[in-house]
Amino acid sequence: MPQEELLAQQACSFFLARLEAEISRLRGISFPGHDIGPRRWLNFISGVLDTGRQYLDQSRPPSTAVGKAEQLLEDAETLGERAYVFLKHVTGADATQIPHEIVAPFQRWVAGLGITNTIFFRSEHLANYELWQMDARALKNYPSASQSLVTAIDDINWPILRVTVPGHAMDMLPHFAVVAHELGHAIQDRIKPDLSTYASDRQSCDSRIAQRLANNGIAFGSNERLRVTTIFDKWLNEIKADSVGHFLVGPAFFFALFGFLELAGRSYGIADTHRPSDLRRQLLLNQLTMGSPSFADVFRAKTSTAITETINSPNIPACPQGDTLFQELRTEYGATDAAICTELVPYLQTIGAAVFTATQDYLDRICPNLLYSPQQLNADLGDPLDMLCALVPPIEARANSAADPEAMGLASILNIGWATLLTRLDRIPDKGGSPGRSDARRFDQLHQLLLKAVELSEARLLWSEHK
Repeated sequence: MPQEELLAQQACSFFLARLEAEISRLRGISFPGHDIGPRRWLNFISGVLDTGRQYLDQSRPPSTAVGKAEQLLEDAETLGERAYVFLKHVTGADATQIPHEIVAPFQRWVAGLGITNTIFFRSEHLANYELWQMDARALKNYPSASQSLVTAIDDINWPILRVTVPGHAMDMLPHFAVVAHELGHAIQDRIKPDLSTYASDRQSCDSRIAQRLANNGIAFGSNERLRVTTIFDKWLNEIKADSVGHFLVGPAFFFALFGFLELAGRSYGIADTHRPSDLRRQLLLNQLTMGSPSFADVFRAKTSTAITETINSPNIPACPQGDTLFQELRTEYGATDAAICTELVPYLQTIGAAVFTATQDYLDRICPNLLYSPQQLNADLGDPLDMLCALVPPIEARANSAADPEAMGLASILNIGWATLLTRLDRIPDKGGSPGRSDARRFDQLHQLLLKAVELSEARLLWSEHK
């Protein structure tokens, strides 16, 4: 075998050994909530490396034909490279990055929504919430795939899901209500709104798009129509995910989403993947003010504070409409996408309520116990809110005076936390003794109280389930 091939084999062996050592290190760390998702992912990556190691070993014997040895070495290198990429997805999933208290309640949302995929949560030092999915079952078909790879693939419910939340300065528990939106993406294809009654609105939308394109010398052909469908489907899925967030968490989702965007964005938010932030805000506010009593009615009665469109997001700009929006988008995205996005905005405003209704109908069928209601908010903003302001974490509540106490749900804790943050933060004592401003210290104290509430309420729930 040529000397360069021997050197390449040694380099590949060292590369694989380094990756194996990293997996060994990761197996020794703690994942929050005893989450099995990261460990199954590590088993999968280990199986990929075992297969690569087998290929490398098969390339070594002198009796192996030169061309065959080169191919085996290349396959081993490819598998090592893929394992290296796969490893990045578990970065930030350990207990030092994800609050261990929050994982079990998140998993209860996952189970309640009927999500059976293998899933894990990770933190990233970016202002980003994201649901990522990967289906790597095809690696099972690799010639001479290792038994460890076959077993690891069979142990995962594919596609595997990874939910990313912001880390470090932005890992504020109240904002974690946004996770409900990301889990909504995992079930978006099951939510099927009937938009047939809006056929004329869609035709008008398409006509406006065609006119804008014609004014710019572009025909509204099959490619352009396909692009309309692609963008519309993405925007529709975002409404579905927002609606799941609303029905699971109520006002806390509204506060969390736009509080997060206030800190992290302050842009129109419009792109081929997302409709404008202010349109999202309008649709959610409409839901909060529906019914009697509505969420907004209860919140105002209990806190003397009105839920307004900009209550905690005054600096998210209103997206322009019509020609102004088209001109701004054309500069960045081109005339076709600019025309589509501009004219989809009013259409989405029209159909938004129907999407929320379809989502509510679906959730009512599969997990009615997970839906958060104005009645629950009314109970949560009574004694539990007063207790939190007295530095007592809310961990249980009674449905009525005669009922036995039950463990406080995550949605309740998040709503109590937001009510305190927005209307009663000055009642949280400032203990001093740490750097920073008084309001920052109070917020940190609230953050820690909420984490403790989640942890103790989960313990209370486990106790009641096993007593």
